[in-house]
Amino acid sequence: MKPIIMAVLIIAAFAFFAYNIYNLIKLLRLGKYEQRFDNIRERIRLVLVYVFGQKRLVKNYTFAGIEHFMIFWGFVIITIGTMEMLIGGVVPGFRLIPGKAHVAYEFILDIVQLLVLVAIVMGIINRTTIARRREVNGLDAVVILGLIFGLMVTALTAMGAKIALGEADPTWLPVSSTIASVFFSGMSESGVKFSHEFFWWFHILIVLGFLNYLPYSKHSHVFTAIPNVFFQSLKPRGALNPIDFENVPDDIDHFGAGKLEDFTWKDILDAYTCTECGRCTDNCPAWHTEKPLSPREIVVKLRHYASSEGKVLLNANGDGAAVAEGLDTIPGPKWVTEEELWACTSCNACVEQCPLFIDQMGKIMEMRRFLTLEGRLTGSAVKTLQKLQTQGNPWGFSGSDRAAWLAGYEGVNVIGDEGNEDASGFDYIYWMGCYGGYDPRGQKIAQSVVSLLTQAGVNFAVLGPLESCTGDPARRLGEEALYQMLATQNIETMNELKVKKVIANCPHCFNTIKNEYPQFGGNFEVINHTQLLNDLVREGRLRPTKEVKEDIAYHDPCYLGRYNRIFDAPRELLESIPGVNLIELDRKRERSFCCGAGGGKIWMEEEAPRVNWNRFEEVESKNPDTLAVACYFCDTMFEDAAKQAGNEKMQIKDISMILRESVEPDTKS
Repeated sequence: MKPIIMAVLIIAAFAFFAYNIYNLIKLLRLGKYEQRFDNIRERIRLVLVYVFGQKRLVKNYTFAGIEHFMIFWGFVIITIGTMEMLIGGVVPGFRLIPGKAHVAYEFILDIVQLLVLVAIVMGIINRTTIARRREVNGLDAVVILGLIFGLMVTALTAMGAKIALGEADPTWLPVSSTIASVFFSGMSESGVKFSHEFFWWFHILIVLGFLNYLPYSKHSHVFTAIPNVFFQSLKPRGALNPIDFENVPDDIDHFGAGKLEDFTWKDILDAYTCTECGRCTDNCPAWHTEKPLSPREIVVKLRHYASSEGKVLLNANGDGAAVAEGLDTIPGPKWVTEEELWACTSCNACVEQCPLFIDQMGKIMEMRRFLTLEGRLTGSAVKTLQKLQTQGNPWGFSGSDRAAWLAGYEGVNVIGDEGNEDASGFDYIYWMGCYGGYDPRGQKIAQSVVSLLTQAGVNFAVLGPLESCTGDPARRLGEEALYQMLATQNIETMNELKVKKVIANCPHCFNTIKNEYPQFGGNFEVINHTQLLNDLVREGRLRPTKEVKEDIAYHDPCYLGRYNRIFDAPRELLESIPGVNLIELDRKRERSFCCGAGGGKIWMEEEAPRVNWNRFEEVESKNPDTLAVACYFCDTMFEDAAKQAGNEKMQIKDISMILRESVEPDTKS
């Protein structure tokens, strides 16, 4: 009778689980198709490193990472024993691991189950102390930890009863044999048999219940984590997906993400993979400065939205009937507001910190596109976009004045001048950017770079008036059509002028030309000014000799560091300058805190407290003489923060300016 009951339970439980997975797959199919089956070998490697190796979790959050590592591998090992118990309930004596190897497995299983119990205690400590501020849906976490606890205890106790009955060798089962001696030593044989059956069945029921609770829990990542990591984007971190305006289907009435079907199937999978751990929000500069944006809530709301509105669409046989016209007018669960979306600085800290590679920022950018292309962007950002469209720069200045600051710099070649018809005779084109072309502080930075390149004998030229905004502000503000117009103009110009290599000060220009221009046929080798200057110092073409006796803190720009992994070159460059004492900020490298300017925010109004104030307070706590930056935007934001804080002592300087102070000055200063 026991095998029959067991078979019925297994069939029922797995059938219900399959039904839930089938419904999830149907929801995923509501999303837009996106190719994620490329480079299979690399995808497998990422799964091994980040799922089975738990690299990101252990690296970023050591205590929680170790806890999760123990539970994860505990479940991997325990699953073998669970399968043996399930199948053995129908086919007595069944074993997946034969012979003496099974003895070794049972020993490992015995120890692992104890370690999982230790990990549960660590999880309780983590959720009540370390991660208390960011944890949500606490009841679900309690249920999951309770179920895991129940699984371990019932498995160990059932084995302990077998040992007490003489049906298992206690030699290699230290934990279970201890339970046997403590709980079953004085019990009658019938009592031990009853205990074994009770805990065995209790374990089976927990297993099958756990299996079917998970799809309704935030811990559904137990099943979705591997595919979610496997199907993560392999594109450059700093590249947003382009919109194909030339091949628009007839049934498309808007662009961007304004309803469920506008998100990709991977976006929806992301939503059902989110564990609500809050690490994304914990590192979000908008959230830390009391803005309404929480990256976690964006993903959680998408899951609730997909669950409710997805059912409506599926019940309508997927006929595409619109369930809503706008992001904030969708019926049912509360959806995102425009204030949330415009608070994002596109710093990518949320994506960087997510252990499961959920792309929170990509979803925000797609929804921004919907708002902007539907005419719902307001304020100063609208004027910025208008100036970009008419003049090719965010201030609306004349393009002919872009390189006016170069007057007096003899030997600096400008493409288009007599004798410089194209860039084929130069090793590099120096991309000054809009700030370097028009902003007084930006011009000083550009001047220092030009001076150093000239002193080092670098064969370079500038495009001068032929250069235009790369389009980064437009793309991050959601105006994809304007971005593509600016990008294609620049790419056509650069290709016609035979540009091959580009030096870029601005990390936003650097990222756009390097990672996004290839989408439109702009394939150029791009190097940041800190990288090239560091190479020139290494080669001895620039010699920092004058001491700069200062304590200098370095701020990692988001688009240089987190997006493009340029962490070491700026630091090496600073350390090559005699007298410099480099100070590291608490939030650095991958975990650097945004200056608040990215995502087009530098062109938008921001309510107090501002992101740059938060970061500048951290800088002030280190009491440096100088804050070194490697980004025009960061330079501007921290200058403003210093004024707001009344700090007249600390200097904010681009790394190139600090290097220039140490290198023997040229005659063109």
